[in-house]
Amino acid sequence: MINFSRMMLVFIFVLVSACAMLPTHKDDLNKKNDDFMLRVRWLDFPGAALHFDGEDRQDFIEQFEDVEDLKITSFTMARIDVDVPEEKVAIHYLLEYYILPSVTIKKKRFSLAWEQQPGGAPGTSYWRIVEPFPELL
Repeated sequence: MINFSRMMLVFIFVLVSACAMLPTHKDDLNKKNDDFMLRVRWLDFPGAALHFDGEDRQDFIEQFEDVEDLKITSFTMARIDVDVPEEKVAIHYLLEYYILPSVTIKKKRFSLAWEQQPGGAPGTSYWRIVEPFPELL
């Protein structure tokens, strides 16, 4: 009887520990947003484009395709607005950049809508940017 109780306690402990390690949607969005911001900051526009949905992806790539003189000095997140029932998030950004030969830093404040979309496998989902990136040039 004591062995059975101990085994049940171990089983419950393992079960609770496993549930605690499951990723959350918030963690996934944070990782996706961090990756997007890092790729934009380092001018990896094809990589950053992977976070856009549909035709916005190609538009984003084309916007920065031939821009060799763009230098980004800072790309930060200012605020997050969460719409829980709709599973949408609006993230507000501040982008500081300049375009050579000018060295005057320009600031662009904008927001992008992220939406949770169903994945290919049952029970999976992923976050995508569902609106176009604003024009900088």
